[in-house]
Amino acid sequence: MSVNMNMIKKNLGTYTHAYGLNPKSDQLVQALFQLNEEKRHIGLIFRDPETRMVLINCRFPVNTDHTNQMLWIPINNRNLEVVPTFSKYASASDTHPQKWKKLHQGMKHQYDLISENQFALVVHRSFRTNGVIEKYNPKTGFGFIRRNRRDIFFISKWCKYNPIYPSQEVSFVPVISKKGLQARVIEPISF
Repeated sequence: MSVNMNMIKKNLGTYTHAYGLNPKSDQLVQALFQLNEEKRHIGLIFRDPETRMVLINCRFPVNTDHTNQMLWIPINNRNLEVVPTFSKYASASDTHPQKWKKLHQGMKHQYDLISENQFALVVHRSFRTNGVIEKYNPKTGFGFIRRNRRDIFFISKWCKYNPIYPSQEVSFVPVISKKGLQARVIEPISF
């Protein structure tokens, strides 16, 4: 598989531009070009500059344009550094689904996985926020969560529980998409 360098720059540039960050994508593209190995995925790691703890990890296939499908996590005033990454290996979820499931079960207390059309985000749970289900239509599966006097859209498939009902307190990962603010990986708040 030949690497489409322009596609890599476009994907990295679109993703980091939303954050106002410089991914040093030219350095990554040069490193990719020098390697004579097959690359399957490209991505970015957002980490704390002091502790080096990974807070957001995004990944997408090398030769696919994901600029219209990307999802962003609001980072507010967090100080993060961005590090571009790549992998020559197929996704663990594709090659070893049982091992991946077991690994993800162990990580789920620290990270949430958001995956859509081969674009994946692994998000530290410190980005989660709380809200109340304001409206929900079980026929369409669409609803809104109220957070700080603002309605945030969700689809029932993004909920990790059932049944869904209005006035229920929930925890979720806020995500920005091309269609606006969304609530993903929704969980009930239990007392």
